[in-house]
Amino acid sequence: MPGLKQHDIPPVTAALRVAIVEDEERFREAVLVPGLCDFGFDVVGAGSAGELYKIMLSRQFDIIVLDIGLPDDSGLNIVRHLRQLDAKIGLVMLTSSVERQDCIQALSDGADMYLPKPMDVDVLAVTLRSLARRLSAASGAPPAAPSEWHLDTTGWCLVAPNGAIFALTSTERSIVNALIGADGSPVTREALIEALGEDPFSFDHHRLDMLVYRLRRKLGDANCGQNPLLTSRGTGYLFVKRP
Repeated sequence: MPGLKQHDIPPVTAALRVAIVEDEERFREAVLVPGLCDFGFDVVGAGSAGELYKIMLSRQFDIIVLDIGLPDDSGLNIVRHLRQLDAKIGLVMLTSSVERQDCIQALSDGADMYLPKPMDVDVLAVTLRSLARRLSAASGAPPAAPSEWHLDTTGWCLVAPNGAIFALTSTERSIVNALIGADGSPVTREALIEALGEDPFSFDHHRLDMLVYRLRRKLGDANCGQNPLLTSRGTGYLFVKRP
């Protein structure tokens, strides 16, 4: 791809390992698990506390997302137990409970965040990425001081100059990789389609335009100044890293 500099693309580190503990099987397996997988997480679902503990005998997790109401135990009890076992693990309560005392209790017992259901998967993905960055900084990793738009070290988040982060789906990540790698030069629609692993001659160019439109709208939702994703008339698109 003309203009693409591979050294400008951050290396992909190991995917964040996430457990989703939710007893509503359809919500867990049809929405949360595949949705987070599309954002680059290594996700495992569990329907109960007992199932989670069994999985944890052979697998480790960076973050665990818990429903407060489970068939065999309370999410509050699980949070308390897991926090005693591991002070560094990320714990997120995802619940339909609106009880103020439940929120206070969960945070007091060691939960890092308390989020209401229903929760959009893209919002949950950003939340988990933000939590992971905070936990990494707390463990001694040097804090980032961004002055331009860039991909983070995982390759799955776009970071704005003001520090705001945008979790990317696998499709968005392919597009952003190609655009940032071009270092400010326009990238043709054909090249972007190839970056998606598709054939430029059979892929609907209007579909690409819609993907880019949605990505531009996502980046424009935060107060990050000028949108970095621009149209190059007659060519394709370009990405301006510096505001």
